[in-house]
Amino acid sequence: MNCPLPNQESCICDPGYILSAGECVPEANCGCTFEGFYYAEGQSVVLDGDCGRRCVCSSMSMICHQHQCGPEEVCGVHDEPSTTYITTNRSSIPPAVFYPFGAGDTENDRSDDGSSSVIYLLQQFIFFGQTYSRIYVNNNGHLTFDGPFHSWTPYQFPSYGERDLISPFWTDIDNRGNGVISYRQYTSGSVLTEATQDINQYFPDLSFSATWVFVATWDRVAYFPLSRTETSFQVVLISDGHFSFVLMNYGTIAPTQRYIQAGYDTISSRYHFSVPGSFSNNITNLTYSSNVNEPGRWAFRTDHGSRGCQFNGIPVQLGDSFWSDATCQQRCTCTSSGLQCSQEPCSYSQACRPASFQYSCQNIQRQTCTISGDPHYYTFDYQIFHFQGTCTYVLSEVSLSLKILWLSVDCIIDINQSVILKYFRLVATVYHTIALRAKMSIGAAHMCHGLGWS
Repeated sequence: MNCPLPNQESCICDPGYILSAGECVPEANCGCTFEGFYYAEGQSVVLDGDCGRRCVCSSMSMICHQHQCGPEEVCGVHDEPSTTYITTNRSSIPPAVFYPFGAGDTENDRSDDGSSSVIYLLQQFIFFGQTYSRIYVNNNGHLTFDGPFHSWTPYQFPSYGERDLISPFWTDIDNRGNGVISYRQYTSGSVLTEATQDINQYFPDLSFSATWVFVATWDRVAYFPLSRTETSFQVVLISDGHFSFVLMNYGTIAPTQRYIQAGYDTISSRYHFSVPGSFSNNITNLTYSSNVNEPGRWAFRTDHGSRGCQFNGIPVQLGDSFWSDATCQQRCTCTSSGLQCSQEPCSYSQACRPASFQYSCQNIQRQTCTISGDPHYYTFDYQIFHFQGTCTYVLSEVSLSLKILWLSVDCIIDINQSVILKYFRLVATVYHTIALRAKMSIGAAHMCHGLGWS
């Protein structure tokens, strides 16, 4: 046999042995070649993208059976060989932005709307001028200082309420079926080193050195009621005794129709922040959003706030805007130069309504009613009515018990006449509705549309 390659020295197995997975083994213990890869005798491997097969090499043959990951496992790609898969415990692969959690943590009871017992802090934490020595981790996604808080329905920040509140993900959470809520304090070790590096990166002018870290984690918790969904997030409190910081970290966020409030609020809302996406349908974007250029992380300094303004003796945070009275003619904004107000009434598609502080111009939903034919009436709330004969019908009107102004559109249709519409100018009110009166003739082919506001 002619070999084109030059002779080379190498180690070979003794007679009766064969090289298998880098080791010399008896020929009877030779491994398996399967689907382009070699496996040693007795080696077990999970295959396919859904981890649907578990195969074992036995006597030079691969024996395969159906396989399914357990409830505490997730299917992931093994590095070598690249086409095989392994199952790993989910908690062993937390999101990159998460601080360590799990082993050594204190866990909350698995319950709906539960809370931790009082947690005495190993170092006092300053939160916008208030100094606290205890805290509560509440199952529904928030931290409180004055006692447990069981509310499952979030309110929007600012609330101008009576509670200091840190809420990385306030909603109705139920971990009776799945998910772990846990917390831990640190006063030494690698977690303090990590916190020091993070804060100096995000706030480089402080020369900060962490002396205390508190980590609370909601790991793969479900929405109420026992939905089996999985959402993971974390809040980290960091301090050196003078400066205080809050990190909010987000892993996978399960879609939901529930309201979510992420951010923080203070007594009377002197200082507050609402993470973008709160009270909207794109809350899953928290996994990718950030204010420190690190996807899934929001960082805040919380020992003090910037100087704000006053309106009728009530503090207003720098940058906040509001309308000063029930007419919404004048919008005021707190600036570094003080409170600045200017004429800025609500637009045609907005209504002036009470807000958490004073008033705001809020978008109003439009509905359309349609009248055609004999006539056939399709109402604002999608009901259908059929009327016969030439009469005057009240199609929609405001309740007389409500002391509000309203817009009317009169639509008169006759078989021998054109459509006549009379519009009345809409004035700024707290609520808007519409009244239509239509005079119809049998066989009229005209169509009348009315716009209503709810």
